[in-house]
Amino acid sequence: MQENYKIGGIIYKNKLCIILGSEIETSEINTQGKTGSAHNLCYFPYLKDIKAFSKEMQNHIKNITLSSQRANISAYELIDIVEKYNGVLIPAHAFTPHKSFYGNCTDRLEKIFKEKYSKVPAIELGLSSDTFLADQISELEEKTFLTNSDAHSLPKIAREYNKIKVADISYQELMKAIRREDGREIVCNYGLDPKLGKYHRTYCEVCNKRIEGPAPVTKCDTCDSRNITMGVFDRIEIIKDKSKTKSPDFRPEYKYQIPLTFIPGLGGKTIDKLLDTFETEMNILHKLSFDDIEAVCGEKIARNIIDAKEGRMQISAGGGGVYGKVCKTDTP
Repeated sequence: MQENYKIGGIIYKNKLCIILGSEIETSEINTQGKTGSAHNLCYFPYLKDIKAFSKEMQNHIKNITLSSQRANISAYELIDIVEKYNGVLIPAHAFTPHKSFYGNCTDRLEKIFKEKYSKVPAIELGLSSDTFLADQISELEEKTFLTNSDAHSLPKIAREYNKIKVADISYQELMKAIRREDGREIVCNYGLDPKLGKYHRTYCEVCNKRIEGPAPVTKCDTCDSRNITMGVFDRIEIIKDKSKTKSPDFRPEYKYQIPLTFIPGLGGKTIDKLLDTFETEMNILHKLSFDDIEAVCGEKIARNIIDAKEGRMQISAGGGGVYGKVCKTDTP
């Protein structure tokens, strides 16, 4: 591996560009004086930049060698430190109820970043949201949306991803795409149907159940408790300022994908067999025909995969840290 000294990133075998980054938890105070925390993605062009950033952040984080350590500064302060070392800050999983800006800190990012808001080029949507939900908030109309994989385990890598138009693989080209400069852009967002996300609907912590009913849900419909984990769908319903979704012209297509592990009847051995034959899950979910898949795993499973791909699966929404479920197919 070698650094791309001219335009950033670490290049591996001229095929893979590693973007250096750090996820930082900041300490926020909302307009009511309540405290909250939010995660921020911080990307840097060169190894020397992220090393210098890490050294400075030791002044704000008690044990920088441990993950998920909270910094004693706000995002308003953090963005200056990130820029000092040539980096870019992007709000992470912006709507989730825990450790996100919209989820537990504010109803508007501009209240957090103030005059620096224009320096934020994009937001990360998170598993429980999508383009159509996020575009109900007018302050996001000029921001690029990213669907990244918060990969805490190897099987979840590329569960969500972006198709990006660039001239070559480098940090500079990625930043141009995020900022929509010189013809570079995000061409497509690939992500879960947000109903499959762990925090799509509100969850009662007393009854231990997801709360059904029209949004926004602000208390349990069984016990009237307000000891709830607010769902992304419900939170957006509260803070949105547009009566209906109207996305800007530059917004790319958002393609839903149901990972193989969510599809009924598909066990680990069958998934391994499919991957041995077709190499990647993306090939299976987006490129193969029914006949291709049937030849490997039979008619029933092939039909379930195709139905999932074409949106004919019914989904029971997730909430409270529990993923949604693919329940059945509408296909006779």
